[in-house]
Amino acid sequence: MIKGAIFFLLVMAAIGMIGNAIAPGSVKRVLRRQLPKAASCPRCGRYLLGKTGCDCKKG
Repeated sequence: MIKGAIFFLLVMAAIGMIGNAIAPGSVKRVLRRQLPKAASCPRCGRYLLGKTGCDCKKG
């Protein structure tokens, strides 16, 4: 059982090394991709959820 687990981990490490050699930096490109910034209230800076607006204007 332990030999099988060690063999599995070694095979996974080898696959990772081969993948890194074939396409270096592809993981960094995926992580660098930016999501659009969330909308925030210009007065108080809270994040806006939905279409109702912020509570700071109501009070």
